[in-house]
Amino acid sequence: MLRTSLTDSQRAELQALRRTDLPAVSRDRLEMVLMSAAGWSPPKIAEHLDRHPHTVRSAIKGFAARGTKALYPAAPGPDPDHGRRARVTGKLSELLGQDRTWTAQQLADALGPDVGIGHRQTRRYLALLKAGYRRTAQTVGHEQDPKKVERAEAVLAGLKKKVAAGRLRLFDLDESGFRPSLPTGYSWCLPRQRKRVKYEYPQGRRANALATYEPSARYPDAVSFERTLTSDDLLAYLRDRLPGADVPRVVVLDNAGIHTSKVVKAARPGLAKLGVYLYYLPPYSPELNRIGSVFKQVKHHEMPTRSFTTRADLRKAVEDGFETYRQRLRDKCDYELRLAA
Repeated sequence: MLRTSLTDSQRAELQALRRTDLPAVSRDRLEMVLMSAAGWSPPKIAEHLDRHPHTVRSAIKGFAARGTKALYPAAPGPDPDHGRRARVTGKLSELLGQDRTWTAQQLADALGPDVGIGHRQTRRYLALLKAGYRRTAQTVGHEQDPKKVERAEAVLAGLKKKVAAGRLRLFDLDESGFRPSLPTGYSWCLPRQRKRVKYEYPQGRRANALATYEPSARYPDAVSFERTLTSDDLLAYLRDRLPGADVPRVVVLDNAGIHTSKVVKAARPGLAKLGVYLYYLPPYSPELNRIGSVFKQVKHHEMPTRSFTTRADLRKAVEDGFETYRQRLRDKCDYELRLAA
């Protein structure tokens, strides 16, 4: 008869395990071993625990061969090859760092026959890296002058300190165009359905917006046009629409043609008398102008209708989008103030 013999130390260890929160399978195996050590036969143990005799014999033999490790169910398949996992994830990290786009199949092919995995297994390794399949984004960072960008960041940091001290007001300014068919994005929809945006040709039907954003006040402001913007539009905005203040107002803007034209240069002394000063960012550094995120929010989230048949409808949607976003920021500020109170 198959029977288990336990030493005093083994018996004490099993009794200690018995008092812990074991999985059901492990607890059954432990009881089988203890009952076998008490002289019970495998058929009797199987009848008592409502298990098959083969299951009991397997548990007893496993304990005799591997000790308490046999009490816990083993994961299916071979033991994990941690060395191979490190090699594959390291190679994937190297490939993902290259200046190109990848699909899972392309990554599987690039790993080569020495690795020999398909696109599904490649996705599992990508999950270990917490990699994601995301939209690509365009950048002009490679065109930047790092020293000029670093200098501009230092200047902006100094301006922000003056804003915090109440010595000036800081505004980010830029222009953006809106096509009658806005870029498609994501939308919730019913199963087996897909939102389809009607395409409208953009020739001569774009709307443009000139906008400013004051981060300290979380207040975006915009003026929309059904025509191309000019330097005169910029100056009119700076003179008549920019919020007044008892302290200097600094406007951050890029080097677009209507910002650096002769008309604007000639008007700068007059703007200075009004307390308005222009600070030009270095070329190819849109990330330093925070108005860009405002335009992105309005285009992608505040204009749910993505197609417009007339320029007037498009302009109205742009104005409504900015107003909705402005109200959203205002409500958020009020909520934060209530929490602080």
